[in-house]
Amino acid sequence: MKTQFDKPGKIFARLFQTIPPILDDAARRASGGRISGSEMHVLTEIGLGKAKTMTQVAAGLRISVGALTTAIDKLVRKGCVDRFRVPEDRRIVKLALTETGAAFARAHTEFRERMTKAAFASLAEEQRSLLLLALENVEEYFRMQAVRPIREEREPPLRAVRIGALDIPVPIVQGDMGAAFSSPRLAAAIATCGGVGVITAAQPGFAESDYEKDPQTANLRAFRRDVADACARILKKKGPVGAIAVSVLYAAPDCAHTVRAAIEAGARIVIAGMGIPVSLPAMAGDSGVMLVPMLSSARAVRLLRKSWAKKYNRAPDAVIFEGPSKCGILGFKEEQLDSATAGFYRSVVEIKRELADLPNCPLIVANGEMSRADVKRAVAYGADGIQLDTSFVLTSECDAPQSVRAVYAQAQRRETLILKSPLGRPVRMLRNALADRVARGNTEPAHCIDCIDLCPKKDIPFCLAEVLGATARGDAENGILFCAENGGRAAPHAAVADIFRAFC
Repeated sequence: MKTQFDKPGKIFARLFQTIPPILDDAARRASGGRISGSEMHVLTEIGLGKAKTMTQVAAGLRISVGALTTAIDKLVRKGCVDRFRVPEDRRIVKLALTETGAAFARAHTEFRERMTKAAFASLAEEQRSLLLLALENVEEYFRMQAVRPIREEREPPLRAVRIGALDIPVPIVQGDMGAAFSSPRLAAAIATCGGVGVITAAQPGFAESDYEKDPQTANLRAFRRDVADACARILKKKGPVGAIAVSVLYAAPDCAHTVRAAIEAGARIVIAGMGIPVSLPAMAGDSGVMLVPMLSSARAVRLLRKSWAKKYNRAPDAVIFEGPSKCGILGFKEEQLDSATAGFYRSVVEIKRELADLPNCPLIVANGEMSRADVKRAVAYGADGIQLDTSFVLTSECDAPQSVRAVYAQAQRRETLILKSPLGRPVRMLRNALADRVARGNTEPAHCIDCIDLCPKKDIPFCLAEVLGATARGDAENGILFCAENGGRAAPHAAVADIFRAFC
């Protein structure tokens, strides 16, 4: 039986059959039969402007660098592309069109413009507007179809991944909740179970004797010690293990020093949040450490990839997507949270699409305390792993003060609030005396230790370093109690291994 969609379906089928040969034929005519349509696609991606790196062009074409290399070899032999190394860094290979290649690309672009104008020429202005709107809707539909559920909801929901050169048996990444929680014992327990344990760079030196006098020195010393301790603990484990990572704030003035300290102490992964970490590869140098940015949109992923490809010929080794329901400082403005929540799976789809051409770059989703069903659905839409934070607070391996752990144990009785933070971003936390003071607007931050560049240093609701230190010392009422939106439903677990069993 015929339906109203029979005719559009047939039109689509004819377009899919008709357009590729037209473009291929146009490419051959523009080049005098020297190059194919797919090769012309490479030329137009390289473009007529500044030279691009191999990684940049591969990302634009959504293919691997290896596949691009094969195409470039042919185009170099045909005299269409120049391939050269950058004098200041011989590892970086750049591409530019020769005069011949540029002429072919211009001719092909002009053909496409003439074809588009001709297709619209017979339409009235109102018809053109309607057709453009319809085409945009169709484009959006097919763009979403590219990775809409790209996997079946299978058992188990998580499987091993590679983060760059590292094998991670269980892609569960520990979230950074501050010095009270991201201790060597907990990080090592998570890595021992096959996940990624995380050591924080957020005020780890709170207990050092010189912290008040020289917080930067105290933090760096404690940080090095914590990373080395966690790494030593997992070396004792026989069989497959995960990895020890560090979490750094990209906006912190001492971020570069922190990254180098982490590498020297043995960390295998650097996770960078609080901004798009465009210079992170420079901070890591040629250490071989895996670099994982924490970002909140496909646009941010695209911008970072372009920047890293152009400056460093480098791609991320994994990406952590900050969802709207995550714990702590959020990547969205408060007025954006409802729309971000409604479009959460769409964002997973879009970010996965941005990473599709990178073979060992998994997408890790951070969106609060996810149930097994939540994880299965996220994986179906493209996630390769998850980040958990509040779940680990009540495990036996967590070294947070008992007074703080007791509050999390009663989390369902406490309200989760979203408040303004010193960084201009909202923060999600459990209600306590600090939260009430912030809500009333009558806080008095202590002296500034210049812990982060984004902080305006005055007229702020609280000092981030001060409240992190209070939490780490056991002051549950005057410290900051980061929590996910659904953190109250996180069930107590006897040990880290219990959490891993729940997802494996």
